[in-house]
Amino acid sequence: MKTWFKFFYTAAAVLLTAYTCSVLTQTGIRGWYHTFPRPRLTPPDIVFPIAWSVIYALLIISTFIVLRDAKDALRDRANNLFILQLVLQILWCAAFFVEGYLGLGLAVIILLDIAVFKMIVTFGRINRLAAWLIYPYYWWLLFATFLNASFVYAGGLVVVF
Repeated sequence: MKTWFKFFYTAAAVLLTAYTCSVLTQTGIRGWYHTFPRPRLTPPDIVFPIAWSVIYALLIISTFIVLRDAKDALRDRANNLFILQLVLQILWCAAFFVEGYLGLGLAVIILLDIAVFKMIVTFGRINRLAAWLIYPYYWWLLFATFLNASFVYAGGLVVVF
């Protein structure tokens, strides 16, 4: 795979995910989200697009570095984890924001946490900088997992499944 194609592939996958997640998230924001009791630590809405823009930029750079530097089997593993976490992001936005299935959202975001952790480990075997660039994403996910769990607690498990 040519270097320019690796960058285009990575950027296109991330930007498509970003767009899809934005549309799904806006559905919930305009619907049930602001009517539900939110945890005290929930940041103002303006923080989310700023944080995600930084995270997505770092994800593009990190994944491009890995796809450029890795050898066959390790590159395939890194790419599979990259795609898996993008799919899980979309599934989480659909479950949490569109459907309001807070418990299912919690289950999906925990899987996303695990996928991103495995991505950090795999990326680290290829390029240390690439792995470090994923840490802000991982920390943000852990915070989002806490918020999702807080929503589940506030809503009661019976209501959310």
